[in-house]
Amino acid sequence: MRQAQAGGLTRRIRRHYDLLTPFYYLLWGEHVHHGYWTDLEDRARPVVAQNRLIDELYTLAGRPSGPRVLDVGCGYGGGLLWLTRNAGAVGVGITLSPIQRPIARGKINRAGLDRRLRVLVADAQRPWPVDAGTVDLAWCVECTEHLEDRAFFPQQAYRALSPGDVLCVAAWLRSADPSAQAEERRREVERGMLCHPFDTAQTYCALLAEAGFEDVSARIVTEHVARTWDIVIALRDTRVMRGFARVLGTDARAFASSFTPLYAAYAEGVMEYGLFVARKPGIG
Repeated sequence: MRQAQAGGLTRRIRRHYDLLTPFYYLLWGEHVHHGYWTDLEDRARPVVAQNRLIDELYTLAGRPSGPRVLDVGCGYGGGLLWLTRNAGAVGVGITLSPIQRPIARGKINRAGLDRRLRVLVADAQRPWPVDAGTVDLAWCVECTEHLEDRAFFPQQAYRALSPGDVLCVAAWLRSADPSAQAEERRREVERGMLCHPFDTAQTYCALLAEAGFEDVSARIVTEHVARTWDIVIALRDTRVMRGFARVLGTDARAFASSFTPLYAAYAEGVMEYGLFVARKPGIG
């Protein structure tokens, strides 16, 4: 029964990203993730803040040069393009959505990077379509929330990475608050965002260590990303976005309605946002 429920959620997630592609693009641009603002006075445009988030995670990884990258949950390819332009990366992105793939490939082709980057349709909950030891930088921004078996993810990353190389993850997290009110707030977000129950930063670190990674580090940056939802809620409430949400159906309406609970979850301290870096041990 649990596998059937998980499979059903995976189908809903795929349909969600297929159906909401124009909604996401109009609402938030090419990066399907939070932005990073330095402080409350920072008024950077969302695309600037989104690129900053990538840069923060890349900096935590030690800013590797020319890595072979695997971007798990690559969306429209925004992260892949950033890593290629700023780090000289080559590699592969995987997305669950057959609709996102041609958009990502079109952006890559227009950038003249089709010989450096590929995008495949694949489910991150199944064995990843790369050979063992062929990746220098395993990259995942806001995808693990949709995974039921989060232990499988670092196991696959460990297999894909070459010795001494690095995994980077940005993730939505539950805080340590065990209260009934906190649990209900998190469930409200999980339902709207089609997520499996969130884990704590400590759980993520433990899963990485259990998979064999060393030098595991976590940085909680909730205060730097929370402004995302001020902006997104204002955009959602425009006439055009309300119309899209009505047309696109139940999951789209639930998704749009969950923006406010997620904003509240950050403000109330019942959810956090974390950046994680871990290294596969080298040889010898």
